[in-house]
Amino acid sequence: MSQISRDEVAHLARLARLALSEDELDSYAGQLDAILDHVSAIQSVDVTGVKPTGNPLTDVNVTRPDVVVPGLTQEQALDAAPEAVDGRFAVPRILGEAE
Repeated sequence: MSQISRDEVAHLARLARLALSEDELDSYAGQLDAILDHVSAIQSVDVTGVKPTGNPLTDVNVTRPDVVVPGLTQEQALDAAPEAVDGRFAVPRILGEAE
């Protein structure tokens, strides 16, 4: 039994603003019906006891481990700056007046 009619395909085509010929309406009705049959078959599968999962892969983090290494001090970082004010990098204003 057909789950989708030719008129329903025509309605969907109008909603999607698709101009389909008479032959295309018949063809797509059959194709959409086949798709719905497949979806119905998948929905009828017994999944009792199957654990739901969003990702079947078991690897969680495959990156290298974090290793703490010494960084620059504030003074070392500011030594390379073109300009520093009160222990911070000084940059040109880009958004109008100061707040």
